[in-house]
Amino acid sequence: MNNAARPWIGLVFKCLAVLALIFAGIFFMRMQEEQSGIGRYRAEGSVSRAIVTGKKLDKQVYEGRAGRSRSKDVQVISVRFLPKSGVRYADYPAKVPESALPGPPRVTGDPMKDSTFSEVLWVPRDVYDRTSVGDVLTVVDTPYSGDGPELVSDIQAFDPAVFHPRIAIALALTLLFGLAGWWIGRKRGGATAAGGSGNA
Repeated sequence: MNNAARPWIGLVFKCLAVLALIFAGIFFMRMQEEQSGIGRYRAEGSVSRAIVTGKKLDKQVYEGRAGRSRSKDVQVISVRFLPKSGVRYADYPAKVPESALPGPPRVTGDPMKDSTFSEVLWVPRDVYDRTSVGDVLTVVDTPYSGDGPELVSDIQAFDPAVFHPRIAIALALTLLFGLAGWWIGRKRGGATAAGGSGNA
C-alpha cells in the first residue's frame, strides 16, 4: 500500500467507525422510544372491542431537500371503539376475558359525539388484507396520549430484543473499522521509522 495514501485510507476507516457508532446510537434510542410507548400502553392502557368501519390504502409523503420527496404506502383501518372502557390492560385476559370486553356505543348521528369513539389504525399489509368492514378487533388506548388505539396483539408481541442484533452489528462494525484505521496508521508510522533508520 502506498504510504502517501495510508493517512487517507485510515481516515476513511475511522469515519466509517464513527458512522457505525452513530447507527448503534440511533438503534438504541429507537429501542428506548418504542419501549417507552409500549410501556405506557401496558401500564395505563384500557382495553375494548373495536368495530371496523372502513378501510383505506394511502400514502405518507416525506418532504426532502431541494424539493425532493419520497412516499410510503400505508394501510389505514377506521374503527369505532371505547376509549375509556374501564378494563385495564393488566387485567386482560386473565381477569376479564375477551367476551366480557365492552364495545363502543351506538352511533347517535351527532358528529361531535360520534367522533369521540372514532379513530384510525395504521396496520401492516397482512392485517389490512385479512380485515373486513364489520370485523371486531381488540384494541388498547391510553388516556391523554394523543396516539390513538393500538392492536392488543401488537402490544403483547413487542419484544425489545429485536433491536439487539442491530445494535450488536453496529458496535462490531465500529470496532472493526476503528481497528482497521488504527492498524493502517500504525503501519505507516512503522514503515517511515524503518526508512529513516536505513538512511542514517
